[in-house]
Amino acid sequence: MSNKDDKEREYSYTYSQLLKKFYAHYLSRYKKEFFGVQFLHIVGAVLVLIPPLIMREIIDDAIPAGNVNRIFGLVGIALAVFLVDAIVKNITIFHGHRIAQEIVRDMRDDLYQQYQRLSMKFHDNKKTGELMSRIVDDLNKLQEFIHHGPEAMIGSVVLLGGTVIIMLTLDVRLTLVTLTFVPFLFIFAKKLIDKMHKAFRKTREAKADLNDRLEDNLAGIKVIKAFASEDSELERFRMKTQQHTDYRLTAIRYISILFPGSRLFNAMGVLAVLSYGGYLSATGAMTVGTIVAFYGYLQQFREPLLRLVTMSEGLSDFFANTERYFDHSDLSPDITKTIGGKPGKEPIKGRVEFKDVHFSYNDDEVVLNNISLKSEPKETIALVGPSGAGKTSIVRLIPRLYEVEDGGVLIDGKDVKDYSVRELRNSIAMVMQDDYLFSDSVRQNISYGKPGASEEEIIEAAKAANAHEFITEFKHGYDQQVGQRGLMLSGGQRQRVALARAFLKDPGILILDEATSAVDLETEKLIQDAVERLTSSRTTFVIAHRLSTIVNADKIIFIEDGQVKEQGNHNELMDLDGEYARFYKMQFDSPAAS
Repeated sequence: MSNKDDKEREYSYTYSQLLKKFYAHYLSRYKKEFFGVQFLHIVGAVLVLIPPLIMREIIDDAIPAGNVNRIFGLVGIALAVFLVDAIVKNITIFHGHRIAQEIVRDMRDDLYQQYQRLSMKFHDNKKTGELMSRIVDDLNKLQEFIHHGPEAMIGSVVLLGGTVIIMLTLDVRLTLVTLTFVPFLFIFAKKLIDKMHKAFRKTREAKADLNDRLEDNLAGIKVIKAFASEDSELERFRMKTQQHTDYRLTAIRYISILFPGSRLFNAMGVLAVLSYGGYLSATGAMTVGTIVAFYGYLQQFREPLLRLVTMSEGLSDFFANTERYFDHSDLSPDITKTIGGKPGKEPIKGRVEFKDVHFSYNDDEVVLNNISLKSEPKETIALVGPSGAGKTSIVRLIPRLYEVEDGGVLIDGKDVKDYSVRELRNSIAMVMQDDYLFSDSVRQNISYGKPGASEEEIIEAAKAANAHEFITEFKHGYDQQVGQRGLMLSGGQRQRVALARAFLKDPGILILDEATSAVDLETEKLIQDAVERLTSSRTTFVIAHRLSTIVNADKIIFIEDGQVKEQGNHNELMDLDGEYARFYKMQFDSPAAS
């Protein structure tokens, strides 16, 4: 695991703890099926040991005696063994994969739910790619090991152990000759496999770098084109692809040595068995059937031995990926769904009060210091101040996206901590500058504000947001796909779809960050008309950028350096001729603003 991951963990798990947690949380749900499959792996390994003994009986006894019935009887037994083995393998392959799939499905669902529960403070410190890697890549690797790991360990141990025992019962001398090559094969394979896994690890790291570069470039394609940087970006991308290719070829080089080399050791063992066995047979000390049986067992020896050699790396990956999983799944959400609160029967009226609120995103920097303010139901509160003053942080505390460190945020006289999170957030709508549209249809993005909304309700919300007209001009109307992050729509269209989503939700409290992105005058008027309709019948906190919004607000809160400097309406604050008045004149009365 990376140093970064090590710093994130409050403690590390022992292998024993990881196995117990994995069993208790997930494997125990399927324990009967799982251990049933492992039992069948043992049965399958035992079945594989039978055919060489049958061949020995046919060659040494049935053929010399001319006993046709015994020959056909033994062939029939061998056929039955192969048939049962095929059935056992069918069951173990299908149900082994099914159990692994279902366990990983449960783990993936639980981790996704955990990411939904964890607060924004957690997500602020994480890259999307990192979380996706844990929920997709890590669990895909776990899935493979859950099925193939026990199979490799149990089946290989039984097969190898059974093979050695049977070979010793057949002939100790030939067994010792056969096993002479095993230590050399083991050492040869172990060294190559260790190098191969290191190369594959570097390949995965190079692939992650390559994906990061690709994602960054595709997301910033407009900037690349605007600065005519295609050639330089192509060169940087080629360096990443070449690095990935080099590591991959290194791993393949080791593979190209491992498998032919292991077959060579196996062939040397076969030649030793045939040579020494032939000598013993020629002197009457061994039968031909025994040599054939030894040959059969020797052919089965290499694959399970290689599987066991690779198990150390597989186990290491299993424990690392499982630990990474529990590192996040065991985190306690700092914002719980409810702290003694139950969904209220009465809708939220919209009286909001901040009482001596202190807040920071981390321990290094105070963002809000002793914030106190109050709004009455259906008032519009304009938050005004320089960039970085703390305006966005204030509105994020109302729906409890973050937890205050000291003081309290009250809605209708009740601390937000005493509401269930669902009740609280269902009563609040947020329309921010960077409002996210999902890669889905216009209809689905609007109805996100009210799942299960009727067609009439969706259209009514779109009309209220001045979005219906441009939506109906699309080829597929409300079923038009908006693309990732809504990039198939213009900036003004995205804003109006986000407003329609808020209209449909019909919240008691609205949080609005007025967009500063440039749109034409007609689009801006449509957006402003929709905003005025949306804010007219509910408590609204608006991070204001437009002059009309500031002047017409019921109350203006001037924020600077994380503190409330002044409060009042526009005329009151202008008459005060304080910090708000100076800010207002600088922003709206200066020649640059005109």
